[in-house]
Amino acid sequence: MNAFWLRVSVGAATVLFIIFSTVYYFLEPADTTAYERIPTSAGTKKLKELEMVCELAIDIAGAKTLGIDAGEPARISVSKIDFEKKSGWYQGNIAISEGRAGTLTVTGPLLKVYRPAMFQRFGKSVSGEEFTIDRSTGKFRQYLTFSDDQKVNLISGQCAMVTRPPF
Repeated sequence: MNAFWLRVSVGAATVLFIIFSTVYYFLEPADTTAYERIPTSAGTKKLKELEMVCELAIDIAGAKTLGIDAGEPARISVSKIDFEKKSGWYQGNIAISEGRAGTLTVTGPLLKVYRPAMFQRFGKSVSGEEFTIDRSTGKFRQYLTFSDDQKVNLISGQCAMVTRPPF
């Protein structure tokens, strides 16, 4: 009878060990976010392009500055950085589009894409558009620069790198 209970307890311990080790293996630490997975360097292989998916919303402070309604819901957008061409773009209504990509500047983990502009928006003359993505945090910001040198953060959000399956 003692051998029976010994086998049952060893079996139960084995099952619990398998369950807990499987759960532990598949869980990520609580402080790790998807945004930390955006590479800051390509290691030994040089990164040619970086494609990201971003959740973007109108920045409340920027909307107040421009006197517009910030009540629009957040939107999902795609952003792409081409390190070989030193350019970048993202999708959106007021965006640096793929057809007219901006010039890329890299400063540490900060990617900055700028494009000169000349159009009227919000009752002012826009002289430049830019967006930045901080690769260490995934933070996205889009700025408009007006002819009076006022720079307004219009859109903010978070980005994560798009990972494609190997097939």
